[in-house]
Amino acid sequence: MSGRIPEELIRAIRERASLTEVVSEVVSLRRRGRTSVGLCPFHPEKTPSFTVSEERGFYHCFGCGEHGDVFAFVMKAQSLSFPEAVRTVAQRVGVVVPETLEGRAERSEPLAEALEVAAAFYRGMLRGAQGERARSYLRHRGLGAESIERFGLGWAPASGDALARHLGTVGIARDVALAAGLLLERQRGGGVFDRFRDRIVFPITDPRGRVVSFGGRVLPDAAGSSGAAPKYLNGPETALFHKGRTLYGLALAREAIRTAGRVILVEGYMDVIALAQAGLPEVVAPLGTAITVEQLRILRRLSDRVVACFDGDAAGQRAAARSFPVFLQAGLWGRAVFLPSGHDPDTFVRAHGSTALREGIEAAEPLVDAYLRTLAGPRADAVAQRAAGVREVAALLRSVDDPVERDLLARLAAERLGVREDVLRGESSPSPSPAGAPGRSHAPTTGAEAQLLELVLVEPALAARLAAAQVLEEFEHEGWRRAVERVLAAGAAVDRAAIMRDLPRELRDRVARRLLGDQAEEDRERVLADCIAAIRARRARRERSRLLDMLRAAEARGDLAAATAVQRALNEQLTEKTRTS
Repeated sequence: MSGRIPEELIRAIRERASLTEVVSEVVSLRRRGRTSVGLCPFHPEKTPSFTVSEERGFYHCFGCGEHGDVFAFVMKAQSLSFPEAVRTVAQRVGVVVPETLEGRAERSEPLAEALEVAAAFYRGMLRGAQGERARSYLRHRGLGAESIERFGLGWAPASGDALARHLGTVGIARDVALAAGLLLERQRGGGVFDRFRDRIVFPITDPRGRVVSFGGRVLPDAAGSSGAAPKYLNGPETALFHKGRTLYGLALAREAIRTAGRVILVEGYMDVIALAQAGLPEVVAPLGTAITVEQLRILRRLSDRVVACFDGDAAGQRAAARSFPVFLQAGLWGRAVFLPSGHDPDTFVRAHGSTALREGIEAAEPLVDAYLRTLAGPRADAVAQRAAGVREVAALLRSVDDPVERDLLARLAAERLGVREDVLRGESSPSPSPAGAPGRSHAPTTGAEAQLLELVLVEPALAARLAAAQVLEEFEHEGWRRAVERVLAAGAAVDRAAIMRDLPRELRDRVARRLLGDQAEEDRERVLADCIAAIRARRARRERSRLLDMLRAAEARGDLAAATAVQRALNEQLTEKTRTS
């Protein structure tokens, strides 16, 4: 990120933006002392726990734990990437962020132009004489003109270079069209040809509705066969398009998701359009692959209730089971609705109506049920299968950071798999956390080191004082030490939200209370001095214990000289303690 938008510019935008004004467009805030409070926009609540400090440029929800600065809020509220959030806030405060083509630029203007020209070309082809066959097929699939227009559907002619010739006439360079994934180079004879040919074209957009790629569906011929060509074809990964981080229909569904308080996750383009047309517009789909953690994290910014549609057969049950660990990694538990055999959401809603599908979605079962049901298998006496299931759940438990979620999953799994809960928990005992991962184990969140980390995150300048006091190297918890070192390295430009994301919830909330509270400067100084003194006292105790061990060893050996030297060191330590106390 720093290679695209300079850190100095990011800092200037953050300083000029009013967090309260940005949040107030989404949340009704009221003043409470030096902060403002309101109902959290990211989870349902009746008592306000969402707190904003304009002075600190920081928000925190004490209900769900969401926190951050103005960029974090815009990312979460509008489902944007960090660069997009920076540009959105910059536009609001009147700061110009220059576009760049260096590296993997967030929005490459020549590529964007080529994609928009292509989208308009495909739409025109669908409306024209050549598009009659495609229009007939879409009518047969039950799509109305309004849905076709809303989703920007188009038609790619069967001729091999119709788009290539059109792009050339409007001045789109060949290398740009290739980079955008619109054209392919011929292996023999040179030249280029269209990637999409004789296909209905579905524009794929980013969360702001800008075209980043296309998907294409071939039409069945008179015999009902699509030949050797794949039924669906997606554009390649480009500087603008990342398949595993993009969801079809998200830009159109975003407000509906907020209104409905849920996301319906389906498999394909036609499913999305059919459900939206049937009055269920809170629907999105991955792009021809299984859902990814990145895609689910994008959805989690909008709602923590994600309902996925699966086939009701054994394959659908297995697919639901495989998806649960992915949901859990993204911080979601998810729910599943299983459709009758032979139906996908598109055909089901056309055959049975939107009310039937809506009722199924309302009654969707937790994904964890499908997961544990598949692990247990149909036979209660299948010991080997259940033992394998226990080991799989144990591995999954080790990856769950939230203690409440870990406890709940352990209880459910023990009951469904027919194993004692203590056996399952013993099997899932976490390995030691890697250095620098402060929130990934049962780390101590109290004591002098944790309190010092709290203070440093509130007042980054204090990190230098810890270093000068030579207590930082005395930290026993490697994660807390590395977190303070990150603050020390970044100085005033520290990204508090990024560091806080790695902290356990208890410690994160305490940092937020300090940031949002009215703690007096002298109280902070007292806590700082007490914590530094506590760490120094701990070091002195250990040194005294080491010297006493040495004294006992010297006396046991009869080494009078060594014993005298150690006793002298003990006396000096006692004198120093008396002098400084």
